[in-house]
Amino acid sequence: MPVLVTLALVSGDAAAQELPKPLAPSSKWQIDYASGDCRLIRSFGEGRHLVTLQFARANDIDELVMALGGREMPTTREEVPVAVGTSTVAQVPGMHARGFATDDHLLGSIRFHTDVDLPKALRSDVSQGKPTVLSVAFVRGYRLALDLGMMKAPLAALDACADDLVKGWGVDLAQMRRQRSAPEPANDVSRWFRSSDYPEKQGHQGAGGLVGIRLVIGVDGAVTKCEVYMSGGDKTFEETTCRLVMERARFRPAIGADGRPIASLWARRVNWRPGDLSFTVQ
Repeated sequence: MPVLVTLALVSGDAAAQELPKPLAPSSKWQIDYASGDCRLIRSFGEGRHLVTLQFARANDIDELVMALGGREMPTTREEVPVAVGTSTVAQVPGMHARGFATDDHLLGSIRFHTDVDLPKALRSDVSQGKPTVLSVAFVRGYRLALDLGMMKAPLAALDACADDLVKGWGVDLAQMRRQRSAPEPANDVSRWFRSSDYPEKQGHQGAGGLVGIRLVIGVDGAVTKCEVYMSGGDKTFEETTCRLVMERARFRPAIGADGRPIASLWARRVNWRPGDLSFTVQ
């Protein structure tokens, strides 16, 4: 079964529509040293307008997973294009998100795809000395603006947490930061997972799961370590994901500043989908 990859463009109309007045913060930034990632969390607004923002980072690569939680957020069946902007970047390119709701449909969340351009936009605000106003234009007319304030200190705290995560993984942090290129899959990602790999019990029960994995890629391109940094809690999905990746994945190694291969990290999420026993690598 091939791995499904969806590519789409954000509609210019969504980004162009007028945004509401930015919500002011109603809490301080909190840094959460979770077991597998670092999370930067803050709340905005009050009462029925309360929104919680989270930035999560799972490794030393400068990429973020953003999530919003609040009331009456729109739901989607899959990831769809979403327009996101900051004070200095009108629209972060290529962002996607999926909307989720609780049973009462009052509280929900919007979970964004892992992105490398989002931290660049936030750091652009910092380099130009501007407080960040984060804007989001999502499906069905959902519009949101958040007054994040100056992001220099919060991003520095997130960076420090990520540095701590990397320790003990068998990679040289200084080398990684100077690498010319990151590891890249050398064989077809669609061959890493097959419909026959779907755990039989979970398949019969219609169970699925999202598993975030972090790999250590050696100088020869081999996967030397697989660690789960995010999961719905089903150990079968966790163990099966890492086992299959260790058996089947091959990489071109990262290239260091001197042009030679180095050990480095590669992180993605694997979405086990019960409806058609298929997989999406995100």
